[in-house]
Amino acid sequence: MRSEAYKLSGFTVVISALGFLLRWLQDMRIASEERLAVNSPISWLVCAITVLTVLVLAVYVRHLGQYDAPGEPREALKGRTPLFGMISMVPAVLLAMGGLLFVVEPGDDALWPMMHRICGGMMVVGAFGAAVVAMNAAKEGRESTCRKGVWMMLLFAVFWLITGYRDAASDPVVWRFVVNILTQCAILLAIYHASGYFFGVPHPKWTMFMCNFAAFLCIMSAIDGSSLTPGEVDLGRLAQSVAYVAMAAQCLIWAFVVTENLKTKPLTPVGQEEPGKG
Repeated sequence: MRSEAYKLSGFTVVISALGFLLRWLQDMRIASEERLAVNSPISWLVCAITVLTVLVLAVYVRHLGQYDAPGEPREALKGRTPLFGMISMVPAVLLAMGGLLFVVEPGDDALWPMMHRICGGMMVVGAFGAAVVAMNAAKEGRESTCRKGVWMMLLFAVFWLITGYRDAASDPVVWRFVVNILTQCAILLAIYHASGYFFGVPHPKWTMFMCNFAAFLCIMSAIDGSSLTPGEVDLGRLAQSVAYVAMAAQCLIWAFVVTENLKTKPLTPVGQEEPGKG
């Protein structure tokens, strides 16, 4: 099923690149209007591309429902390349870097710097959890260890959502935070569905859908117009961008391996019933 994995992940990457461009143009427009809310066709294009992504992912994941999905994490989340171990550690390293940067510099416009620093610390905790899951997901009998790693990731995702929402409450420009809040909710749901493998309740379809959708939103949210302007680099925003890139990579890896490890359903001979039925 590697071909299906490439198709699904390829679509996510391409549509995410387009969303990244639209968000950059949108952010530039807001900055050019003295940081005031403006009506722009670009904002409606962002909505349209988000809805399109949801529809395409839903249809494609429904199509993949014709294949069997392994229920055991060691079968569903194992990589098929020699470099998979190194690749699976990349999100953890990036997230740890973003967290450390966030602790050092919470941002020029942070209203609650201490809360942002705590959030940075939670990113480091989440990075450690991601590393634990990466090292143990495909090993037999390591479900308990992976559950601990997942709890660390969920703790980070929840605290990041709370911090982002608290910042958003004081921002009059809806378009500056609505995509970020949606992204942090999608990250939380992606981790939740992917973690089902370690709790004995796998959700292959939801894992493929939410991980690809979360990756799409993460790549869109990674852009920040002010950070691209020479001389105006905000280290706090840069740290969040690194964290978004890390979670995009994590979600893409999970979605790819779950899709790649799907199996073709065995054909039932004519006149015979499938096992367990009748």
